[in-house]
Amino acid sequence: MSLPSNPTSADADPNAPLAQHAPRASWSDMGESEHFVQFYEDDAFLVDSVGAFIGAALGAGDSAIVIATPAHRDALDMRLKAHGFNLAVIKMRVQYIALDAAETLAKFMVDGLPDPTLFNEVVGGAVARTSKGQRNLRAFGEMVALLWAEGNSAAAIRLEELWNELGKIHRFALFCAYPMAGFSATAHGQPLTHICNAHSRVIPAESYNAQVSFDDRLRTITILQHKAAALEAEVAERKNAESGLREEQTKLTMAVGVAGLGVWELDLQTNAFSCSVQCKAHFGLTPDEPLTYIRAFSLIHPDDRERVQNALRMAVDANVDYNIEYRIINPAGRLRWIAAMGRCFRNDKYRMLGVTLDITERKQAAEILEQTVAERTRDLQETIAELESFSYSISHDMRAPLRSMHGFADILMDEYGDLLDNHGRTYLQRITSAAARMDRLIQDVLTFSCAVRSEFDLEPVNLEHLVCGILDCYPNLQPPQADITVEGTLLPVLGNEAALTQCLANLLSNAVKFVPPGTQPRIRVWSELVSGQQPDAQGAPSNPQASWVRLSIQDNGIGIPIEAQEKIFAMFQRLSKTHEGTGIGLAIVKKTAERMGGRVGVTSELDKGSTFWVELRHACSPLHEMPYKVSAQS
Repeated sequence: MSLPSNPTSADADPNAPLAQHAPRASWSDMGESEHFVQFYEDDAFLVDSVGAFIGAALGAGDSAIVIATPAHRDALDMRLKAHGFNLAVIKMRVQYIALDAAETLAKFMVDGLPDPTLFNEVVGGAVARTSKGQRNLRAFGEMVALLWAEGNSAAAIRLEELWNELGKIHRFALFCAYPMAGFSATAHGQPLTHICNAHSRVIPAESYNAQVSFDDRLRTITILQHKAAALEAEVAERKNAESGLREEQTKLTMAVGVAGLGVWELDLQTNAFSCSVQCKAHFGLTPDEPLTYIRAFSLIHPDDRERVQNALRMAVDANVDYNIEYRIINPAGRLRWIAAMGRCFRNDKYRMLGVTLDITERKQAAEILEQTVAERTRDLQETIAELESFSYSISHDMRAPLRSMHGFADILMDEYGDLLDNHGRTYLQRITSAAARMDRLIQDVLTFSCAVRSEFDLEPVNLEHLVCGILDCYPNLQPPQADITVEGTLLPVLGNEAALTQCLANLLSNAVKFVPPGTQPRIRVWSELVSGQQPDAQGAPSNPQASWVRLSIQDNGIGIPIEAQEKIFAMFQRLSKTHEGTGIGLAIVKKTAERMGGRVGVTSELDKGSTFWVELRHACSPLHEMPYKVSAQS
């Protein structure tokens, strides 16, 4: 009995010219000593091919060895029996040996590799017994396929080499087989090359053999070459991309580690929560302890939970970044501060990806700093209060001896002036003048101290009446000493009448005093509304609904250089040596205006006069409540 030759032997005449250009796709024209490999896609094809291979040997009176899996051995036995072979008799004559691949493999494998000595004893012994009597031998083995399936490609290649070495001792034709599905990964390329090189012939899978003509096979080879080249290029590009991605991932991992960031991810549909080891550490957990969304939320301080939940809900609903700081109480009972940031994104599901950072030390430092600032501010306020009280007391007490000096100098001049010569009277006049100037300086210091220390009751002030009263009470502001014109009706303001009187009296007196010699002082006074331009305590414009009144005093005096206009409102700043003054008057004006919630300013040009202005809230502004107080610390 015999089986048909190789089921793939439907090739054209091998002597045809095209046969020289296409690979042999069957074992039908092999030699008596050859080691070939068959790749296959379907088990039924393999069994048919092996059945034809072994059946041809048995039908010719030659011997055969099959080392295969139980399923393949059983299927092969069925095919051999179907074609009339009496396997029991053949096996009894040691013409046919069938061995289990896994059991045989286990007999010569040592530390994951085939041992040459044991291989020769096990497999070489079977070959020697079967080929006894100089019969030709055909062998089929799929032990290499088992090793390949286990991922042990090195052992499979080594076993192919041992078969080749055994072929130098015994004469046989060896049929190896591998399922094509085992070579789907790009990493299999180099091991596959080694396997192909270990065989005298490589037979492609049956899909190639389905091509009847050599032209079709050559066309298939060309297409496969193109696919292989394209695949190699794609693999190379992918490797470059993966290499760049790994490099960026390494950098990101290092940056996250150096920054001490914990990484977390929350599934916004299922609340499934996953996080890094560092994130667990922020919550006081070990790397092996689980951290779910519920447990993470339970570790948040009870007073912060609602705030955290609201912030998370707002970030999800408004699709904005999640950014919050909150306290946790870790399993050890320690209070820690955590900063959490996250951002929502969608791909296959709706998630939020974020980071955590332990900010406990920063919070503690901020608390210490805040406490230190509060303590030093309190100490500074106490020191300032003591200094102000001391300066007020000193300034007040200094006026008594000055009054004595001034009084006795006047008496001396009145009663003994005739007895003094011109030099004596000049000296005496200088003493009197110096005492008067010192007294004015002390009075200005006391006024400034009062402006700083006192509480101001703010109420509507009629500027029209106030300015007219000042003009009536100060002789130096009346004709012919000065020509002062009040233009229009002066608008009412919210202020303190006594403080405002001091402020405007200083500005009007300066306007009359600081004029060139021989010049008649001409002063214009007017007011106007300025809406929403008054800055707040931080320098930003206040509410635009508020109304402010700007009172302007323009003179024809000596003017102020541009570089000096920022200095004149500071203490003890005197710009003219030819005009008397203490250098405190404008400082009093500025401080008084600020204490009433307003501000002062000047526009001036040297030798062309100046315009000083004071801005206060309009008394009819809807944003004020009357009356109220401004304390000394405001």
